Amino acid sequence: MDYFTLPAKVSGHDAVAAEAALRQAWNACAAVHCSKCGAAAWQYCRNRTGGALYVTRFHRPRQDAAGAPEILRPVGINGLSWARGKGAFVWDGRRIPEVRVPGDESKSDHRAVGVD
Repeated sequence: MDYFTLPAKVSGHDAVAAEAALRQAWNACAAVHCSKCGAAAWQYCRNRTGGALYVTRFHRPRQDAAGAPEILRPVGINGLSWARGKGAFVWDGRRIPEVRVPGDESKSDHRAVGVD
């Protein structure tokens, strides 16, 4: 994952279930377009600052459309900031990588990657 990491620990919940939910939410958000910024499915969301486009975490409308709150709520993750940024990056249309979900071996696609 070029621009984001998923939190390593979620207090008070099964770490394996939380990790699986985070990865499932990431893939679900990536698979839908963003109605706020217009990013296509499998493209990062973007914000315009000073005339330039910058990568940002998934916007709320995209998370809602993907069902991320319903995926994350059972493991105690609420809100929009479940993916942490690694810095500020100019948006370049780069493809969002799909991540492997623990226990879901159906994701044998070569695009699926681990998370930093």
